[in-house]
Amino acid sequence: MPRKPDPTRKPELLGQILEHLAGRTLATVSFRTLAEALGVSTYVFVYHFGNRAQLVDEIVRAIVARQDDLLAVDPTTLDEQGWLDFMESAWQKVSTPYNLQLQRLEYEAAMLEMIDGAEPGVARSAVAKWQGFTRKWCVSQGVPEAVAMVEARLFTDTVYGLQYDALATGATEEVADVFRRHVATFAERMRVAATPATV
Repeated sequence: MPRKPDPTRKPELLGQILEHLAGRTLATVSFRTLAEALGVSTYVFVYHFGNRAQLVDEIVRAIVARQDDLLAVDPTTLDEQGWLDFMESAWQKVSTPYNLQLQRLEYEAAMLEMIDGAEPGVARSAVAKWQGFTRKWCVSQGVPEAVAMVEARLFTDTVYGLQYDALATGATEEVADVFRRHVATFAERMRVAATPATV
C-alpha cells in the first residue's frame, strides 16, 4: 500500500523555500533549482505543489501569511495607547532582516500580479487588508468613516514606504525612529478628528 502523505512535509518545504529565497527572486524559482538547493528530488515538489505556478502561489501565500497573527487582532479593542503598543510590536516583527526579505518578495509578487493583468491576488490584497485594519481602528475611535478611509490609506501606504526604505537603505534604526513618529502623529491626528467640533 502507498504511504500516507506526511501533513507536515509541505509546510516544512515552504519554510525551507522561503529561507532559500532570501536574497533571491521569485523569477529564479523552479523545481530543478529548488531540488538542487534543498537536496531533494524534483518529484517531491511535483507531488506537493503540482506545477511551478501553483508552487509560486503557495510561496506568495506563505509570505503574506507571516502577518496573519497581527491581522487577527481586533483593532476595535485597542485604545490609543494599545494602538501605539501594537504598532511598535508589529514593526519589530516585520522589520527583522528575514522579514524584510520576505517583504521584498511580496513586492515582487505584487508587481508580477500587475504585469499578468489579473485581478488583485494575494500579494496585492495584503495592502488592502492593512488599510481595512487601520480604518476599523480609526472608526472605533470615533473618526468619521469618510475621514477614516483616507487616513487609513495614508497611514498604511506610508508604513509600506518605510519598509521599502529600511530594505533599500539598510538604515533600520533611523527608519524605526521615523516610523514611531509617524504612528504617534497619526494617533494624535485621529484623536483630533474624533473630537466633536466646538460651536
